[in-house]
Amino acid sequence: MRKGVRISPATGLGKEIEEFFDRQIIEQQFLQEEKDIVKTMVLEVAETITSISSNSSGFETNIGTCVKNIETSDSIQDILKLKDVFVGEMQKVREHSHTLNEELEEHKKNSIILAEKLEQSQAQAFVDPLTHVLNRSAYNLKMVQLTHEFKRYNEEWALLVLDINLFKKFNDEFGHQLGDKVLKSVAGTVRDTIRISDQIFRYGGEEYVVILSRVNAKTATQLAEKICRQVEKDYFVDGDKKFQVAISIGGAIINKDNMETSLFERADKAMYWAKNNGRNQVVMDL
Repeated sequence: MRKGVRISPATGLGKEIEEFFDRQIIEQQFLQEEKDIVKTMVLEVAETITSISSNSSGFETNIGTCVKNIETSDSIQDILKLKDVFVGEMQKVREHSHTLNEELEEHKKNSIILAEKLEQSQAQAFVDPLTHVLNRSAYNLKMVQLTHEFKRYNEEWALLVLDINLFKKFNDEFGHQLGDKVLKSVAGTVRDTIRISDQIFRYGGEEYVVILSRVNAKTATQLAEKICRQVEKDYFVDGDKKFQVAISIGGAIINKDNMETSLFERADKAMYWAKNNGRNQVVMDL
């Protein structure tokens, strides 16, 4: 039976050789770990740059090539060189992003200007170009809104129809230019007389509509009388001539039995009654 052989620890030159190979193994392990860490870090940077530059022409192709080179590289020096390439690409991305941000800001400014112009154009579509009060289109929209609100909240409001007395005769005698001044003068006076919550619309020709919000019969009548008296009192000057005009007003208050169309008809009939029975007065269909 063979006895086991007990190996004695190396001494002298043998020990030095053993320690040398141990150091080599440890250094190789360390270098491999270091290389893997560097490679991972650079690949993470590459992934970040790729995601940033995915929409930037040329950047993604360059980075993709570098990524492949890193994955197949065993040299830390090569990996670090490729890292420098990534830094260069990142600088390009930053410069490109800065340019894009400037372009984006310019687009934002242009969009704001365009939106403001569009808003102005839309607003102008509801304004009478001569008198600068709201027009028939704006009136139609307002009536729909107020009718819905009345059905929901049951808040009373009144509608007045205003007509400039003897306007056709005035227009024929003094001409359309002076007639336009009359239209503007009356519109301006009414606008300055009504409350902030009320609105005036040019309905057509020499007719205007005024909507009085949140009023009862008494208040609506008082406001209509105030408008009529103020127009009669005001005047405008053309050259050395002073002109005064007067209006006739018919009004009605909304109720459940008289909505949008019938409300205007009631106020319009009341206005014609005022014109045919002396003019320069207010008649309310209450």
